[in-house]
Amino acid sequence: MKELIRNPAVNAGCIGLFTAFYSLVFFVTAGNVEFSRTLYYSAVSKQAVPFWSEWSAFLAAGRHMGIAYAMIGLTVLVILLLISHRKKYDEYHAAVLARCFTVALALTLIAIAVFYLMILSDANGIVEKFTLFVSIHWSTVVMADLAYVLWSR
Repeated sequence: MKELIRNPAVNAGCIGLFTAFYSLVFFVTAGNVEFSRTLYYSAVSKQAVPFWSEWSAFLAAGRHMGIAYAMIGLTVLVILLLISHRKKYDEYHAAVLARCFTVALALTLIAIAVFYLMILSDANGIVEKFTLFVSIHWSTVVMADLAYVLWSR
């Protein structure tokens, strides 16, 4: 495991793969009529909490492609910085990255618990809530990786 963490190409591959997946999903769903029909809060916008109505309208208009473009841009920057760092990380940097992964895992588990409580309290709008969760979660993962890469230079 330590050998994988020490290799910047593994980091680049993983972040690139997941960003490509989420971006592809965002691109496919943007402007898709079937996706728009699954949005709960755009259908009941008068009775909904204003935040959820706005988020649902944002998704229905396909504007989440902007989130995908931002994630792709940040990921490309991270990958370029990782590729420019040709040598493997030393033990110190590998230990720091392992601690970052541990903190990220803990925060992800907390976010999943909060997401689950949101769904239990109101199961309506699952698509909007899950899309918000993915957007926030993966954007922060990419930004945290960018911060780590910049710090470890």
